[in-house]
Amino acid sequence: MSDKHLLVEIRDRVLYATLNRPEKHNALSLSLLADLRQLFEAQAGDETLLAVVLTGTGEKTFAAGGDLRELAALRTEAEAEQMSRDVKAVLNVIRTFPVPVIAALNGNTFGGAAELAVACDFRIAAAHARIGFVQGRLALSTAWGGGPDLLQLLGRSQGLRLMVTGEMVASDAALAMGLVDKVTGEDESLGEAVEAFLEPLRKQAPQVMRVFKALADAHRRGDSRETMQEIETKMFVGTWVHDDHWEAAEKVLPSRK
Repeated sequence: MSDKHLLVEIRDRVLYATLNRPEKHNALSLSLLADLRQLFEAQAGDETLLAVVLTGTGEKTFAAGGDLRELAALRTEAEAEQMSRDVKAVLNVIRTFPVPVIAALNGNTFGGAAELAVACDFRIAAAHARIGFVQGRLALSTAWGGGPDLLQLLGRSQGLRLMVTGEMVASDAALAMGLVDKVTGEDESLGEAVEAFLEPLRKQAPQVMRVFKALADAHRRGDSRETMQEIETKMFVGTWVHDDHWEAAEKVLPSRK
């Protein structure tokens, strides 16, 4: 990983990844984004994983969007288009990761970082954190797939409102509208909130998590019901014949006399 700008740990079948550019408010440089892609691609085949937690260093900022100083060097239409497509590809690797990805928003999350957050499956926010699609303040639109993600997540009207106003949404309001899934409680740290969220996930078998995630991905793509049912059937068979299923079944089936 480039200059340790991405810290990685696997603990109890969960992959923890931390954006680590505190001097830049964890801004998403192209090298950091490349590291994220490399990490998620490398770990996709780890069938022991149950989930991923993506967070940032410190308590002020999850990530300050894209690294504007670096991106300012891109001046032509061709360069802008290539950057947009390249980073979309990075976030697509996160969107389609085979188990749930949780964004733990340790602080303010705006611009491209908000696009990264909604590319994840769930968002857990510190009580003081705010999230905003503020690209319009720089006379820009979303670029990395975050616009479609936001509209699918919140619906047309509410998603459009957040983009056209550039509002920084407080965590409690974000929870109420469904933009985040959990906010830290009083005297609860973000780490504690994340672990509480992970507790029921840790009780699932990894292969079962992959089925649920595959169905959710198919729904996000707009696959037909028939296609989704076929995915479900094919992946269900693997869970049915797995030893984990029979061990669980033995615990609930009446004992044989």
